[in-house]
Amino acid sequence: MSRVSSFGQQQVLITSIMQNQQRVFDAQRQISTGKKSEDYAGLGGDTGTALGARSFKSRVDTYQATIATVRGKLNANDVQVGGMIDAMSKLKETIQTTLANNQAEGVSDVLNQSFNFMVSALNTNYDGTYLFSGAKTGTKPVNVTSLQQLAALPATGDAFDNGKTPMKAKIADGVDLQFGLLASDVGQGAFDQMLSLYNYDQGANGPFNGKLTDAQRTFLQGKVSAMSTAIENMRQYQVKNGLANDRVDVVDQQHTDTSVFLQSFISDIEDVNVAEAVSRLNNDQTALEASYKTIGSLSQLTLLKFL
Repeated sequence: MSRVSSFGQQQVLITSIMQNQQRVFDAQRQISTGKKSEDYAGLGGDTGTALGARSFKSRVDTYQATIATVRGKLNANDVQVGGMIDAMSKLKETIQTTLANNQAEGVSDVLNQSFNFMVSALNTNYDGTYLFSGAKTGTKPVNVTSLQQLAALPATGDAFDNGKTPMKAKIADGVDLQFGLLASDVGQGAFDQMLSLYNYDQGANGPFNGKLTDAQRTFLQGKVSAMSTAIENMRQYQVKNGLANDRVDVVDQQHTDTSVFLQSFISDIEDVNVAEAVSRLNNDQTALEASYKTIGSLSQLTLLKFL
């Protein structure tokens, strides 16, 4: 005699409904979040790969943030060194004009203006640190404010309190960039020439006022070449700064390319194909509705109807 197991059939259908419900829920979650899984455990064997890629991308992002800070300081260096070169060039041109006209009016004023600008530029504070202080970022690198104070020191070098080590930054794995300039390196040559002019102006052969004496003419003619050397020294540091900026641009572009690749790589692992997810959701919803109908029909069956 055959027997009908309605209980067993119901259990199979209930299990099928629960599975269909879970698939519908998963598809809805994937569509709403755009992710294959709500946690890394759901990625299975790709978990380690995804975590590694995210760690690498985080490191790249940190390097790019560092580069942004470094680039700001490099640009500030360029502006300030360029300004100092212009100030010294103006002083040199003033001396050349004085020699051409044999008249010294204005030399002292331009000399003081140039020195004041140099001091201000070398003491530039950017984002809470002194640009030209090297490792001693919290120390003002130039400790004098006038040529008179400079002349009172035992040596020109005593006017500088900057550190001995330029600033450095890690901008990539294994890449440390030295990007800082030291006030003493950039400014001491110019300070020497300006102090020499000041001492001569204040000395027995001064001041520079009115028609030049033969001694003054000879002295100023020698200073034109010396100031050219000081200006060229500053230009060399400006070029060095520019090369560091170029290096930063190259490394930053490499980081950008790497970041784009990693983001795409991570997306391939973690992100769901929304079109496929929608298609699966529609199929799962159809299957779920069929399961509901089947179990509804089954619940209406009785042994009497079967007989």
